[in-house]
Amino acid sequence: MKIQSPTFPGLFPFKLTHAGWLTFYYLIFSITWILLSDLLAAELAGNNKQLFEKIQSLKGLFFVGLSAILLYLISRKLYLGIAISNQQNEQLQKKYQALNDAAREGFFEVDFAEKKASCNSKMKFFIPGNETEAALFIEKNMARIHPDDIERLRREYAEVNKTGKQTWKSEFSLLGADGQYYRVISNVYLIRQFNQGELVRITGAIQDISDLRGLQTEYYEQKLKHKRTLAASIIKAQENERTRWAEELHDNVCQILSVANMYANDINDHPENLKQLGPQLKKLIAESISEIRQLSATIRTPAFDNESLAEAIRHLTANINRLHTLQFRLEISQFREDAMEHEKKLMIYRIVQEQINNIIKYASADTVEICIKNGADNKVEIRVTDNGVGFDPSAVKSGIGLRNIQSRLQVYNGNLEIISAKGHGCCVHANFDA
Repeated sequence: MKIQSPTFPGLFPFKLTHAGWLTFYYLIFSITWILLSDLLAAELAGNNKQLFEKIQSLKGLFFVGLSAILLYLISRKLYLGIAISNQQNEQLQKKYQALNDAAREGFFEVDFAEKKASCNSKMKFFIPGNETEAALFIEKNMARIHPDDIERLRREYAEVNKTGKQTWKSEFSLLGADGQYYRVISNVYLIRQFNQGELVRITGAIQDISDLRGLQTEYYEQKLKHKRTLAASIIKAQENERTRWAEELHDNVCQILSVANMYANDINDHPENLKQLGPQLKKLIAESISEIRQLSATIRTPAFDNESLAEAIRHLTANINRLHTLQFRLEISQFREDAMEHEKKLMIYRIVQEQINNIIKYASADTVEICIKNGADNKVEIRVTDNGVGFDPSAVKSGIGLRNIQSRLQVYNGNLEIISAKGHGCCVHANFDA
């Protein structure tokens, strides 16, 4: 607690120092002692002159003793107040120094009236030395600004002075004491003379944001790289799908139509064979039409505005059962698709479609289980399991179908796991961010 000396505005129009208050207390005590002690001595001695003189002698001794005690108590009180005040000032100074050391900003002030400049230790990293003359301080500061920024800052400063603004914020590169340029933000406050607009003082802070800008640049580079990777994956998936549809057309429809063309040529050359080859030709044409319809239904994007994901998958399995005998078991009761984006629904649909095509081609299975649900950590889980011949995942390279699934999952931070063994079927487990 800081001890303050009392004030008596009516008695003293000015503030006394500690020595002044000590003198004041001593005078009050002395005057009071003289007046009261004389009255007391006269009262005690009465008409006895000898006793009065004796009391007067003792009174002086008492005065010296009491004065010493009073001066000791008052000076001790004042000293404790001074000591506490000094201690508080030291603590404030330490806190200020700690704050200054911890702060990222460099503070500076230029007083044009006094022609002086000052700055804290952080600022001295950018303006080394102890220059306090205002003009030299500004000149030294300007000389350390990067050449690419100096002209722009001069224009900004001229515009601020012209418009009479009181604040100025800018970003530029500033040379540090280690010889390297740092990206900084400067916040400057311009104090002008009242009613005249003349600039009398500049106070500002400079904050080093080099690390922040570096992280931002790295973030944008990573983001751009990620976008490029996703774009490449999407393009690759599209090209793989085109290749697959081309193979489907070539291996199925084209082969059927080639045989039908041979029958048609034979009938054209030998009309007598029409009765024998006509039904076969009709059957081949119907089969090719069915294949084209199936392929068209596979390529067509489901319209989830008119049907749910579950309904679209059921239509897919129904179309497949027209040509292939597979028993499908669908479990989507724990899946919430109401708030899901159309693109994510389409990705689930394509993953299921892709794996069913793989099962038809390679698995020799008769049962397929499809499970779609909302998992932990806001993930969507997809499982497509078959009871086919299975395979060793480590010994088989990913085909176009699995690469397509992986490419689709990368778009939404997804993962793909294949669980299979020879003779034990296969389970494709995929998950992605909902």
